[in-house]
Amino acid sequence: MAVFRKIPQNSYREFIQTADKLTFGKIYPLSIAEGRQAGDIYTDGKAVLFHHLCGFGYVAGKADDTFINGVKDLMHNGGRRMVLFADEGLAEHFGEGFAVDSRLFFEYRKPSPPKYSLPEGYSLKRLNSGLISQMEGRIVPAFSWKSTESFLAGGTGFCVAFEGRPAAWAFSAAVSSGEVDIGVETAEAYRRKGLAYIVAAKTIDDILDSGRTPVWACHAGNAGSEGLAKKLGFEHIGECKTCVITP
Repeated sequence: MAVFRKIPQNSYREFIQTADKLTFGKIYPLSIAEGRQAGDIYTDGKAVLFHHLCGFGYVAGKADDTFINGVKDLMHNGGRRMVLFADEGLAEHFGEGFAVDSRLFFEYRKPSPPKYSLPEGYSLKRLNSGLISQMEGRIVPAFSWKSTESFLAGGTGFCVAFEGRPAAWAFSAAVSSGEVDIGVETAEAYRRKGLAYIVAAKTIDDILDSGRTPVWACHAGNAGSEGLAKKLGFEHIGECKTCVITP
């Protein structure tokens, strides 16, 4: 009988091809399988669950009812949150007790980065430990990296600073061998000044220089994030369902 089990970390690379076949958001599963970011992998030999440090979960392969029940149990009792990204068929299994919504995915397909102009009085800096320690918000490197040191070793990012303090920042929320997913936030006092556009544009430039593709994703109801993605030149490439435990 197939058993829903957690895979030892030294076997993660065996699941790279499985992650790469996912049709949406595969960068987060790949970041785990490639050993670039922290997370867990579970399987019963037919289906695979990737559970990233940030809480994003993805199912690959043929998931039967037993496997899906194992995922649900993990969502309820696993000790950390899971936002399960799912196609229509899988999402149908998450009814009472779960909230189902949608997530949008974007890709930057242009050969050159967006142009920007830095306002007077502001400076553009590559992220370092000092700047990161001053950030206040939800979308910061700690969202998806186990430590500042691991982010600085494997990620990239920039901030617009005012009087030495971070006003807006963009960074690699997830990384794989072929893509970088961008996270962006602006400190409350500096919003509606176009600063998020500037740091995102600079981060896109850095990603393109590395030979990888910038990608972007957001909740279907996040008009601000979707609008910024399109303004930067990202193309909408797809969407999926998201399943979470009802609060």
